Amino acid sequence: MLVATVLALAAPASAHESQSGTEWLLGDGAHHPGWYTPSPESQTKNLKLIGSVPRTRADSTYRNSDLAFWGDRVYAGHYDGFQIIDASAPGNPKQLVDFACAGSQHDVSVWRDLLFVSVETPRTSPACDSTVATPPGTTPPRPGFEGMRIFDVSNPREPELIAGVPTDCGSHTHTLVPDAENGRVLLYVASYTASELPESEYGNACLRVDTSGERHNKISVVEVPLDDPASASVVSEPRFPQKQYANGWNGCHDISVFMAIQRAASACMGEGQIWDISDKAHPRTIARVHNPSVEFFHSATFSWDGRTVVFGDEAGGGTQPRCREGQDPDTLGALWFYDVASLDTIDETSIEPPLSHWKVPRFQGIANCTMHNFNTLPIPGRNVLVSSAYAAGTTVLDFTDPSNPVEVGHHDPHGANTWSAYWYNGHVYTNDGGRGVDVMLLADKARAGARKLPHSNPQTQDFVLR
Repeated sequence: MLVATVLALAAPASAHESQSGTEWLLGDGAHHPGWYTPSPESQTKNLKLIGSVPRTRADSTYRNSDLAFWGDRVYAGHYDGFQIIDASAPGNPKQLVDFACAGSQHDVSVWRDLLFVSVETPRTSPACDSTVATPPGTTPPRPGFEGMRIFDVSNPREPELIAGVPTDCGSHTHTLVPDAENGRVLLYVASYTASELPESEYGNACLRVDTSGERHNKISVVEVPLDDPASASVVSEPRFPQKQYANGWNGCHDISVFMAIQRAASACMGEGQIWDISDKAHPRTIARVHNPSVEFFHSATFSWDGRTVVFGDEAGGGTQPRCREGQDPDTLGALWFYDVASLDTIDETSIEPPLSHWKVPRFQGIANCTMHNFNTLPIPGRNVLVSSAYAAGTTVLDFTDPSNPVEVGHHDPHGANTWSAYWYNGHVYTNDGGRGVDVMLLADKARAGARKLPHSNPQTQDFVLR
């Protein structure tokens, strides 16, 4: 999440068909009658809520974040720790633990009995009972630990912290990169310089320009040996060409990897990028995506055939309204679809035309509303996407024709603040700041043929389906 306001420019005029009829999406930035169907609370009959695990903590800082899946277990991050949920009966999910662990924002991924958790707020130590390392009013600031925590979750009711790996600027998000042939997993740790902190006793710092004169246009690659995860460490810090973002911020927000095609899609605030990950520990930029209509490149994913990449715009930083009647164009806070094969330039400013874009067609008033975390259904021959949209809840799109994405279902409950929405083994799972974890059933032909997976870290795709 980012709090920023940047002027978004309009895109070329286009039109597409939706369930509600033809919506003319004119690129002049103005609202036109017939654009949206106002609806503060609505859902389609084909996306039905069947189970929930409510949030169990009442802390004022409690905020749900990301999800990961292994077998029948769901791992749900929140700003005060994480939940582990038994979803063997999706209509009756059971919380195994709500594990308290101070920090934020607790992006999660899982590999067998190891849970990886992002920490981007400096703490006095990696321990879960640590305190904030920079107390209000402290001058100069006291930096501390931030980066990755690693837990043993072999006993899901009693997780055990086994390692803390400090990384520069902490970990806003991370992406798990399997590397079985080397007996390890890698974590691509994404962060950016929202603030500046000198080097701490743990060896991590957060500087917009470091002592060598380099900007923070990098990620940290953490190696986790599977036979000794406690020895995890940073093994490289690849740098990437990148435009300077607002206030001099540099870095990337979210990264999606597709192992079978050796590519990653990285959302780097002011631009999108495609990386070659054939050398897993040293990814490199092979294409840059510039789009003046995107305020903030937040998330990315691939179609399962590897031919289309989708970037999400978190306009307004996830805190400001972007679905207001008569004020916000359909380009603001949208999903943007690109042909992977056409992205072949690393020029600083060239603009590659998108195949299309799509935004929630329902007003949300003053509530926050942008496309946030999403993934695609593993279906051969068809491309379907599930996305969260904060106050607009959850949406399901068919983008088999990526030039004409069509919404096939949505669930937009009153008071939604849906951070993550993902497909996993026949159901849609969401993590909502007010509601907790919801499980929904999509009863639609769009899901036909979806494969079951043994696990899913939604930012990691392993194989090609065509």
